[in-house]
Amino acid sequence: MHAKKYVLVSVPAVLGVGVHAYAQAPLNSNVALQPSTGGLIIRQQFRYTEGKLRPATGDVDQASSATTLVYGVSDELSLILDTPFVLSRRLKNRTTGGDDTDSGFADLRVLSKFRLYRNDFGPNDTTRFDMIGGVEIPTGADAFSSDSFDPVLGGVFTHVEARHAFNADALWNFRTGGGDRGVDLFKYDLAYLYRLSPAVYASSRPTALFGSVELNGFYETNGDHELFLSPGIQYVTTRWIFEATVQIPTLQELRHRAERDYVVGLGFRVQF
Repeated sequence: MHAKKYVLVSVPAVLGVGVHAYAQAPLNSNVALQPSTGGLIIRQQFRYTEGKLRPATGDVDQASSATTLVYGVSDELSLILDTPFVLSRRLKNRTTGGDDTDSGFADLRVLSKFRLYRNDFGPNDTTRFDMIGGVEIPTGADAFSSDSFDPVLGGVFTHVEARHAFNADALWNFRTGGGDRGVDLFKYDLAYLYRLSPAVYASSRPTALFGSVELNGFYETNGDHELFLSPGIQYVTTRWIFEATVQIPTLQELRHRAERDYVVGLGFRVQF
């Protein structure tokens, strides 16, 4: 198993269209909402996971950070820069007891999101579909980066109505490198969010609390398949969002990369 196979960095949720619709976006999936023209969203995430190597030769834990910038070029087009960094990845050999620790940048992602369909049927209610396309760029960090420029293509559907939001997305990562770095990745997600409080928005109460549940799937063309159940919570102010999630594996058919026991994520978003 190559070390990079443990670093699965998903495209983060990116959003826009006013503070309340802006809030109703999942933590681990994409969303068909974009910043207004000239608007900027900064998102920072920290994740920690523990798992086991496949074949069962050792244990691995990893702490990572991802900074994402989303810029609204127009009402229909936004640009996304995703910069994932592995703060620490520790491999422990079960036979020798030795540790091997690495850190460094994973592949950068430069993406565009283009709106194909939009139906706004209320002040914060909308149905939208966006296409996503771009490229992963190698950083040269051998432990976490590929040696190739890898295209990314997919789409995302979002429906927001009253206290409810539904999202579905699918992304194909065409990996063009050699060996196990040439294995394509298909990522798919389903997400539901519910506004726990307040029941009705009011100018006297600009904050809100959301709960969410997601299914996050990863399938590689070498046959590896992983599916997570991911509950989450978000606290929303007029500009900031603070969020937390736990990802629990429900399906793991893995032979070529590490098996993750759980993932814990913390982060925030700020909109300008």
